[in-house]
Amino acid sequence: MDPDFSSYSPPRASRRWISRRTGQGLDRLWLALRRGFHRSPLGSEITLSLRGIDLLACALIPGRGYSLLGQVLLGRVFLAGWAACGLLALAFLPNELLLGWMVGGMASCHASGPGFLLLRQIEASEGIPPRLAHRILLPLACWAIYAMAVYWPGFGLFRRTVANPLHLVTENRSIVFNPSVQRDEVQRGDLIAFHSPGFRVQALGQLPILAAEGPMLGRVVGLPGDRVEFGPRGVRVNGRAQPRLDTMPTEGGLEVDAGHWLVWPTVRVQVNNAPGLDMASLGLAFSRISRVEQSEFLGRAYNRWFFQRQDLP
Repeated sequence: MDPDFSSYSPPRASRRWISRRTGQGLDRLWLALRRGFHRSPLGSEITLSLRGIDLLACALIPGRGYSLLGQVLLGRVFLAGWAACGLLALAFLPNELLLGWMVGGMASCHASGPGFLLLRQIEASEGIPPRLAHRILLPLACWAIYAMAVYWPGFGLFRRTVANPLHLVTENRSIVFNPSVQRDEVQRGDLIAFHSPGFRVQALGQLPILAAEGPMLGRVVGLPGDRVEFGPRGVRVNGRAQPRLDTMPTEGGLEVDAGHWLVWPTVRVQVNNAPGLDMASLGLAFSRISRVEQSEFLGRAYNRWFFQRQDLP
């Protein structure tokens, strides 16, 4: 058998973190792929001498390709860069522009290892530095595979199941919420995102204050069947005192209907030089939109997302 295609050449050191049978299976699979690659037009110029387990580690671990060829420090630099880009991508999740750059940076740091390894294999096979086409196309192809097949779909799944940014129609900011939370998991005091029909408040002779239809943020004050009573010093839910939130009315009460929550929006409105328009008018408008149908539920917002409190504007 040609030693270049033997899964037992050169001899392998024992690996404690993977079983011998699994390692031999990976080597046989990689042996078959190498034979097919060698018979291809591109493979006739390149001899791949890596073991299957080494290539798998290179594909999964950013910077591993550099370490396999002795560039350990460079491999650690790319691994650290990948981790930094991932952390920044999470921290600035609501910022689409920064998120795109950080995800692209993660793909670049990850793809550089396999790209570097393939270029060194070409150089070892031909005895001369790789051609310009190889130096351009191979790293670019590796980046495209990681970006389009791994990172962009992966972050899309992350946003659909773990943390999704949402731009509020009532405030010039975005919040991050958990879309996987079910309606029956919502409790009093939770900060939730919901779809609101909006509101309009206008004092006589003044321009109206409008909140467009769309996503809003608010605290759950009452669950279905709760009796909520408003007073000048606070709010009582089923007879128990609760903190009074901004713009809440100072009198009156209601019972939360089935299939609804009482959710007080976190809207911040400043009233300047508007005689006839007071906070009571705003409180009345908020009372109308605070009875949220459970079908309008979008998800539970995180109280904090990294360094930002989300219940504050």
